[in-house]
Amino acid sequence: MINAAGREIPDEFLHDGIEPFQGIYYRDGYQYQKAAPTVRAYVRPQADKLLASVKDAVVATGLTDGMTISFHHHLRDGDDIVNMVMKAIHELGIKDLTVCASSLGKAHNYLVTCIQDGTVTGISTSGIRDEIGEVVSAGQLKHPAVIRTHGGRARAIEDGTIHIDVAFIGAPTSDQFGNASGKGGQSDTGVLSYMGSDVHYADQVVILTDTLVAAPNFPAAIQGIDVDYVVTVDKIGDPNKIATGALRLSKDTRELGIAENAAKCMYYSGLFKDGFTFQTGAGGPSLATTIFLKQYMQASHIKCRWAMGGVT
Repeated sequence: MINAAGREIPDEFLHDGIEPFQGIYYRDGYQYQKAAPTVRAYVRPQADKLLASVKDAVVATGLTDGMTISFHHHLRDGDDIVNMVMKAIHELGIKDLTVCASSLGKAHNYLVTCIQDGTVTGISTSGIRDEIGEVVSAGQLKHPAVIRTHGGRARAIEDGTIHIDVAFIGAPTSDQFGNASGKGGQSDTGVLSYMGSDVHYADQVVILTDTLVAAPNFPAAIQGIDVDYVVTVDKIGDPNKIATGALRLSKDTRELGIAENAAKCMYYSGLFKDGFTFQTGAGGPSLATTIFLKQYMQASHIKCRWAMGGVT
């Protein structure tokens, strides 16, 4: 089939609801039918969901060959969750899995072994980097990898294009019931928003945390009603490696010059006043803008109401 950009798309890629690009306004006004999310009923209020190990959690979910599992990348290059879970799956001999991750990078290179031995045969994600990208580009993944935007991934989960059997979520803190937060503990990520759709639509959800706290752990980014199992591990990752790659703070003179001018524009915009709000994108110049903006804020003795960063 020829797509709207004039490129031929092989039929082998057009499966499971995947369509060729048909123009930027093709879906304008289209109404998606939401997939029915998992609804859980727990009738024993005193029963917790703690399991002794990641391997025990994989077994408890009933994960078998051919299923789809999901991960998030809030810890980016400091993430330990993907490798931790995949090693447990390897030990159990489960094969032919599809990994639906919000993004994959250098920290997840253990997946290379999983791809080469058939443990992972499909990938659906928003980005593939480093050695994983190399083996996928070399054709070693059995099925074509599907790349979506972050929003496109969430939509595909919500409308049932992607069905997740088990979601594995690394959380800085959690209580024994699965109320989890992106703040606190030893591996603070700040948010857990990439897994919003996974939590609501996956058949089963496993929280992995390195800081178990007393219940109730509120405010909870992920509520216990959506969680099936909780596992305490030594460390979910290294938060010091979050600000890498697309989220690095630039040291490049040109990028810093762009950032300085952007902050200056904000300062003189007429919107720079106490209680203002702002959002930065990902990438060196965008994030570096906050460095110069901080100087203006301190000199003017003003505070912002909220700020959101690393969002393109």
